Formats: sequence, C-alpha cells, structure tokens
Amino acid sequence: MTLPRVPVLAYDWVLISLVLLINLVGLVTLYSAAPSKAVWTQQVVAFPIAVALGVLVQILPRRQAFSWAFPLYGLSIGLLILVLLVGREINGAKAWFDLGPASFQPSEVAKISLVLVLARVLGLRPLERLTDYLLPTIIAAPVLGLVFIQPDLGGTLVLLSGVLGMLFVRGMPMRHIAVGLAVAAALMPTVVWPNLSPYQRERVEILFDLSKDPRGKGFQQIQSTIAIGSGGLTGKGFGAGTQTQLGFVPERQTDFIFSVLAEEWGFVGATGLLFLYGLLFFRLGRMATECVRMEDRLVIAGILSMLAFQVAVNVAVTLGLAPVTGLTLPLVSKGGSSLLMVYLGLGLALLIHRDRYREA
Repeated sequence: MTLPRVPVLAYDWVLISLVLLINLVGLVTLYSAAPSKAVWTQQVVAFPIAVALGVLVQILPRRQAFSWAFPLYGLSIGLLILVLLVGREINGAKAWFDLGPASFQPSEVAKISLVLVLARVLGLRPLERLTDYLLPTIIAAPVLGLVFIQPDLGGTLVLLSGVLGMLFVRGMPMRHIAVGLAVAAALMPTVVWPNLSPYQRERVEILFDLSKDPRGKGFQQIQSTIAIGSGGLTGKGFGAGTQTQLGFVPERQTDFIFSVLAEEWGFVGATGLLFLYGLLFFRLGRMATECVRMEDRLVIAGILSMLAFQVAVNVAVTLGLAPVTGLTLPLVSKGGSSLLMVYLGLGLALLIHRDRYREA
C-alpha cells in the first residue's frame, strides 16, 4: 500500500507548538515536583514515545483511522474487564496493569475508542427524538460502568464529559437537555451517591468545610491552597517552594502539581500555563468548526471536552473548589499512559483536520 504524501504545511503547527510548550512546562515543573529523579526520568522516557505515537498516527488516512474504531472499542472493553480481575490496586482503585517498571491504565485507551465509536454513530443521524440516544447510550454505558466500579470516579467523569461534549456539538435540542438534567438530578442521590465508596463520599463532604478535619481529610487541599497563595505574584523560584519541597503537599507530582508550579512561579506562572491551555482549547475548537463532516467535528469535540474538563477539575481541586478526584493535569503531571493517550488523541485530531476536505 502506498501511503499518501501530505505537505508539511498541511499540519496545524499552532496546535503542535502549544502542545510541546505545555509539555515542556510540565517536564520542568515535574523535575522540581518529583519525590525522586527516577519519577522524572520515567516521564522523560515516555515523552519521545508519546511524540512518536502522535507522529505515527499521521501516516494513516482519515478513513483507516475511523475503521479501527470498533476493534479498538472491543479491545478497551476487554482490557477494562481484565484489569478488574488481575489489575494492580492503587489508592483504592483497581485500574492499572503492573508492567514491571511501569504501569498502564486501560481507561486511557477507552477514552480514544469511545470518542471514535460515538463519532461514527452520532454522525449518521441528527438527535431529533429521545430514541436517537438509545444506541449512543448502549455504546457508552459499558465503558462508563466498568471504569466507575474500579472505582475511578474521576475517570468516569472525564469519559462522561467527552460524551456530553459530543452530544452538544451534534445539536441536542433544548428539550432534550432539560430531560437530561432532570434524569441526572434524579440519578445523583439515588444511584451515583449510594454507589460511591466511603472515601469518595468523604471527599465530597469535607469540601464544604475543609477545617473540619485539617490534619486528615482536608489536609491535602488546605496545604495546596497555602502553597498556591504563598507563591504570590512571581513565586519563590524554581525548586524553592517550601510547602511543596518539604512534603506538605501530597501527590505533588500528579494530582497537585499545579500547586508546585503556582508556588514556584507565582500568579504569573500559573495564569501563564492556564493561558496556554486556553489557546490549545481555542485552537481545537476552531479545528472542529473547520471540518466539513460531522463525525470529524465530533472526534475533535470529544477530545477537547475531555482535556478541558480534566484541566478545569484538576485546577479546581488544588484551589479547594472541587473534591479530590484523582485527575492529573494533562501534559504536565506524571503519568506515562496518560501522556501517550493525550498525544494519540491530539494526533487523531491533527490527521482528521488535515484530511477534512478529502473524500471519505
């Protein structure tokens, strides 16, 4: 098979530059945040592999990428079932495969596969009747359910944000949105809340008054807000954050890495990173609107929704505005499988945008 040659200028270099710049900020911050240099080294090793994966995707024609949607979805379901049986338990969630020096989280693969499958299904017909949601629900429910029972509430919410973002872009009528909100309001106290593990419910409850248990359940977020506030306008300098470097902020290489950046680089550094994320999401949104096919728009919208939700929740957690969910900061926090899937998702967005005018 002869692969099509695509001019270099056909790629969106604004998006590529923003991704690499955010990732560079992440590697610098992680160098300071990591409890050991081995943690930082693992991320440095994962970085070129992730970039290579994003580049490798570009050799595919758009048509072939979509043809892998259902096989990848089936593989994701199989991996999510397998991880419940033989996976490694970390922080109460059985969500990782232990691969010796590294670990792999199958829910990351599920994000990409769910976006591709839903894009193909939702692209076939508009959402005019409530029955039009039946097939997308049947497709999304197994993935959401398997991630939820790990239990991984954060991962479930990220997947759900992608689904909702795609439904919104597909054109949900206002009456359907009203019905969806009513169903969600009914499910939260009757299905979701009772099925949360005790520690997950405690995380939600303590959010309303962190001072109730400052040395226990509220410790993480109290110390995080202190670290962010102590950074002031320009920060304390690289590697000089007392709250984070002295170990007062736990999980500073993953969930609370934004606290490290804010303490060391201050308001200027923190808002600078958020500005870069804003530009990235704006560019992805523009890329989606520039696509002529609905299924292409839906893929980019799903990836955008997941990434934007994860950034928003991670930052909100560090500021004490959302319960701790275990969500990392994309392209910044430590996490090899997360980095690989972010580059894969953005690589798919690039090739779909590149081939937007080509025949299906």
